[in-house]
Amino acid sequence: MRCIPISASQTKMEYEVYRANSASDEEFNEISDCFKQILKEDKDLCNAAQKNLNAGIFVNGELHPRVEKGPLFFQETTRKLVMDHHKQEESEGHEIWPAAPKSGQSGNGQGDIDFCNKLEACAGSESLKW
Repeated sequence: MRCIPISASQTKMEYEVYRANSASDEEFNEISDCFKQILKEDKDLCNAAQKNLNAGIFVNGELHPRVEKGPLFFQETTRKLVMDHHKQEESEGHEIWPAAPKSGQSGNGQGDIDFCNKLEACAGSESLKW
């Protein structure tokens, strides 16, 4: 499934369904029909939520612990990862960008970055104004 934003209020959904070579028509149709039903229910919920957003009456709330286990698990896992990352940044005293390339920095590279960051932090200082 691909979610492609079209605008602030529209998203295009694209789905690809694959079938095992060994699956019978009956097996495939059973799974396919179940998948279509779930997607239709989700689409109807999203459309209703968007209608309420457009009308200014949408009120978000907590997810239902029995019927929204997947989204709750995702939210809890993501929150823990983000909070752990934030704690690590605070303990090390700087931002951590795990996906940023680290190669190519000479021994002075980090020192230069630290120096520039300190200058930025002092930008409002009267002693540095022209």
